[in-house]
Amino acid sequence: MWGNATLFDGTVVETTVASSELALRNGVKVQLGAASRAQIWQNRLVLEKGAAQLAAPGSFEVRVLNHANLIRAPFKGTAAFQAAPGQTVRAGCMVYKDGHFLVQDQNTQEVIEVVGRDLPPNVGNRVEVRGVTSSTPGVAPATSMMNVASVALVAQGGCLSVASTLDAKAEVPTSTTAPAAASAKPTAPSPTTAVHTGMSAGAKAAIVAAIAGGGAGAAFAFKGSSKSSTSQ
Repeated sequence: MWGNATLFDGTVVETTVASSELALRNGVKVQLGAASRAQIWQNRLVLEKGAAQLAAPGSFEVRVLNHANLIRAPFKGTAAFQAAPGQTVRAGCMVYKDGHFLVQDQNTQEVIEVVGRDLPPNVGNRVEVRGVTSSTPGVAPATSMMNVASVALVAQGGCLSVASTLDAKAEVPTSTTAPAAASAKPTAPSPTTAVHTGMSAGAKAAIVAAIAGGGAGAAFAFKGSSKSSTSQ
């Protein structure tokens, strides 16, 4: 499959010619290479074949089977879930549509129009935004608006599918000056890191959001080709 999916405790994820990214709601992040297979729970991972990069605390258990290759990356923790009083935090792809900036929440899939400083350079990237929300967006399909106090880069690129779904662009046209960026009333910035969450269904708690079908990013290279999509 291409795009986003919600996985559950004990799910097996297997890739073919493209790689995939798994983001647990406790902040653990796994980048699974092409031709790889892993089984994942909220507190452990079994890498059955292929290669993967893992950013997780020492308490997260890992087993590596069949000569698979695991690379560990620095873990930043989950401190970024904090927000100043009156602020909310959203994380997802930022795109540009008809002079407006949109962020699709990677957990709820809700589309939020954002206004503030430093937005154009972040279009087409996965970001975390913090600010005060209202219910008067200026463009569909946004259902609310956020006056952004701070924006932080989570991952470079990987938003082409989101842009296509929203009939938006993954970059700001060079000949366009977006009016929404000038209407900002930013407040004091706050610390930044990525936010990843899951969902619940029945007796199984969904622990990861899997973004399948894209490259694992510039910092993590695998043998074989990978395709550009929302999972980059």
